[in-house]
Amino acid sequence: GRYDVDGFDFSAGRIRRSIDESLTRLRTDYLDVFLAHDVEFVHEKQIVEEAIPAMRHIQHEGKARFIGITGLQLNMLRRVAEAVPVDIILSYCRYNLLITDMDDVLTPFMKEHGLGLINASPLHMGILTSSGPPPWHPAAADVKEAGRAVVELCEHRGVRASDLALQFAFAHPCVATTLAGM
Repeated sequence: GRYDVDGFDFSAGRIRRSIDESLTRLRTDYLDVFLAHDVEFVHEKQIVEEAIPAMRHIQHEGKARFIGITGLQLNMLRRVAEAVPVDIILSYCRYNLLITDMDDVLTPFMKEHGLGLINASPLHMGILTSSGPPPWHPAAADVKEAGRAVVELCEHRGVRASDLALQFAFAHPCVATTLAGM
C-alpha cells in the first residue's frame, strides 16, 4: 500500500497488482507473509472494507500464506484487527528498552485470538545504538536524551546498548519475530 514517501494506495485493484508484481520480482508463486504496510496513513474504513478483504482473497488463491497489517498506532492496529480478521500484526517501535506499550494494547489481544505478533525496530529507530538516531528521527528531544543515557550507561558497564536492546526484544514470550533495520 505504500509506494512512495507520501504515496499510498490500499485499493483492492492496486493490492492485486502489487502481489503479482512482487511474485514476479521474487520469482515465486506465493509469499509466506503479505502485509499492508503503514495502514495509519489512510482512512481506517478503506483498510477494513477494501484492503484486508482483497488480501484475504489473495490468500484464498494461494498467493499468500498469512496476511496482516503494520503500523505505529497501536489502537488503530487493534481496531482494524477487531473489525476484520488478520493473521499477523507488525507493531513498529512500540516494544524496546524505551517503550513497552505494545504489551498494554496488542499483546493481550494477540494472545486471546492466537495471532502472530511481529515486533519491529527494537533499537527504537537507531536511538539505542552507539551512533544514535539519524537526523530525521521524529522522536522528542527527551526520548533521544533517554536513549543517549541508556547507551552511555551500557558503555560505562562494558555492554553494547544495541546488544542489550536486542536481547530484551528477543526475549518477549509472545513475539513470533523481531525485525531490526540495518
